[in-house]
Amino acid sequence: MRRAVVLVVAAVTLFGGCARPSRPAATDGDLVNGWPMLPAAMLTEPTAPACYPLPIGTASVDVTSWPAPVPCTEAHEVELISVGRFAGADAERATPPIAGSPAMRGAYTRCAADAKTLLGDDWRVGRVSLSVDVPSPLLWDAGARWFRCDLQALQDIDRFSIATRTTPLRGALRRDGGELRIGCVKVTTKAGGAADAIDRVFPVSCATLHEGEFAGIYEPPDGGYPADADARSSANIAGCRPVVAGFVAVPDDANFRSRTGLVTMPYDKTAWELGNRGVRCFVWPPKPVAASLRGAGTKGLPITIA
Repeated sequence: MRRAVVLVVAAVTLFGGCARPSRPAATDGDLVNGWPMLPAAMLTEPTAPACYPLPIGTASVDVTSWPAPVPCTEAHEVELISVGRFAGADAERATPPIAGSPAMRGAYTRCAADAKTLLGDDWRVGRVSLSVDVPSPLLWDAGARWFRCDLQALQDIDRFSIATRTTPLRGALRRDGGELRIGCVKVTTKAGGAADAIDRVFPVSCATLHEGEFAGIYEPPDGGYPADADARSSANIAGCRPVVAGFVAVPDDANFRSRTGLVTMPYDKTAWELGNRGVRCFVWPPKPVAASLRGAGTKGLPITIA
């Protein structure tokens, strides 16, 4: 019998700001110290909604000069859904805020709420990436104080490959059939590895034979990022058990491990410091199934004797 099986994935996220470039010798970073003034057009705040193409292999946080937006019915990788502004002490900083700062946590909270309104559910339940993008240090020095809330559709669940779209993302995660909601998944293991040596997790139809299914999000309590990997793994297992049990409608008791395994997919330290502590929880039954296990109960996941 395959017992509780856990995959701990440090998901690659697209959060954060940009690294400050080095300055020429004998300058202090002030625009009046030998640097040409920026054209006023460069300080114009982004306008949402809008869609943007990205150069191949480029993350949105690495963009220092955005191209002109395109209609969302044309090929694009990034959808700008809203724009906010830093204010007060956050706006008086000498450099753009970074992940872990109260300013970026506040910006993330705003962006996550806007994404939920647009998508129809928490962005983390879908093949979607949310990034909080801030001005480059040069633009910040020149007075830019905006932050962008950008969404990107993903081709997969575990490797965060960006998808090119020709339609906007509105409603893509609605509960009544959103196209990017995570549901049933195919779980493949590495050739020659142990049964829990997971290689890929990617979406498939629940009507086809599959190894797992997304059950929901476990949200750990706020606080510092747990430094010990084993402690994080144990906490994620314990947190996902009631999520999986509630999804399938089975007791979270001593027999849980005799019914099913589970897979956990947490986000990484950068995401945690930004305010996203979520852990994706997947049910992994003893053998592949060809139907959803939502609400299947003890008949759907009976106790299996090893």
